[in-house]
Amino acid sequence: MTPDRAYATARQLIDPDADYTVHVRTDTGWTQPADPDHRELLGLDVLLAARRLLRAQPPGRVSSTHPDTLDMHSGDGRFWLRFVATPAEENPGQAEPTTNGRAPDGLWRLLGLSGSSLVPVARGDLTDSDLVTLARACLTLKQAHPLPQQGVTPEVALLLERLATSMDALDNGLPGAPDIDEVFCRTELLILAEAALSLYRTHADPDDLLGRPEVLLLAHLAYDDTPP
Repeated sequence: MTPDRAYATARQLIDPDADYTVHVRTDTGWTQPADPDHRELLGLDVLLAARRLLRAQPPGRVSSTHPDTLDMHSGDGRFWLRFVATPAEENPGQAEPTTNGRAPDGLWRLLGLSGSSLVPVARGDLTDSDLVTLARACLTLKQAHPLPQQGVTPEVALLLERLATSMDALDNGLPGAPDIDEVFCRTELLILAEAALSLYRTHADPDDLLGRPEVLLLAHLAYDDTPP
């Protein structure tokens, strides 16, 4: 299976909005990290770990033996990770993890934890659903800063007008209202995503109008601009 196809499979298996427990395979069985802050990841970050693993040299592989789990094997054989949708008690057949084992060196670099730099979701990796989420975030941030000079171009302003109309139709359940990714092409959604990032960088989100998935997507979009 090619890395691109394997990553697409991971995206189908992982719910970006769900939380997943981190399990590490050791010589004595499955274990969880001793640090409580490292025992759980948001689904989007699990996908980032999968992307990093599949693009490593040698590339790793991902697999699943249960709809709520994703296993990752590093290409050099050093890591075997399992991510289980929480709460773990609702996932039958999983070995009970302990916190006694020591995680292999380098694990947190793979996961993007413990001070290591996150490997971003590249723009090419963003799904249409991701882009719709970012477009909605753009509209939310622009409505919070409505003055004309607050950071959008005329092109973006026109796209936001169209987006507001589409969202009103969808949110009010109007018959025949098309989904946003049917109204906008990918290029237009990317423009709105970039505008969302610009607004977020300028104004942040002091009123907590955005949800956790939106903020994470904006953060990873920003990391994609960071030189390697």
